[in-house]
Amino acid sequence: MNWFLVTFLGTAGVIIVAACVAALFVRHRLRRRHRVHPKVATGAPITWLADPRPPARLHRRLAKVGRTAGAVADDHRIPQKRLRRPVEQPPMVELAEELRQQAVNLDHQLARTSQLPSGVRRSHLAELARSVSEAEFTCVRLVSVSTTVRTPAVLAGGSRTDHAGDITNVAGQVERLAEAHRLLQQIDERSGLAAGPVATSPTQITARR
Repeated sequence: MNWFLVTFLGTAGVIIVAACVAALFVRHRLRRRHRVHPKVATGAPITWLADPRPPARLHRRLAKVGRTAGAVADDHRIPQKRLRRPVEQPPMVELAEELRQQAVNLDHQLARTSQLPSGVRRSHLAELARSVSEAEFTCVRLVSVSTTVRTPAVLAGGSRTDHAGDITNVAGQVERLAEAHRLLQQIDERSGLAAGPVATSPTQITARR
């Protein structure tokens, strides 16, 4: 009888522990999906994961921008080795991280705006909606450039001996990076976060770095 009781209690304990671990895992995954940046807390309530109202929809769009920009940054990030000097990351990583930070800033504004009276909130939400659309457009451009950069020249239809084509391709990539940077600066200006002049050429991006 004692062995039966011990077995029952042991089995019940294992089930309870497994259920707690599963619940914590699900909570962790939901929290990461809910955040624009996995390491930055959001002021948006957890109910916005499924809330159909405009603020919640804007938050979910920003969360998607943040996840996509983070994935682009991870794709191009150079691993940092231990006991070595910091590695200078490619411009794509800097742009993707900047876009994700802009999405975080917009999300913070959105959380505060959602608490305003309805009359004031409506106009602010319209402005935020335009900024979110611009962030999404910039994210699409970044993904496009990232795909181009990561596509081997042979698969892209180029020739290893066609040096003129290679130069043209690189120049096009730099111009696209400059355009993406300009769009990011525009988001800064419209969000009241601009810290300097808009960069419109690859030379300005290089000087900034």
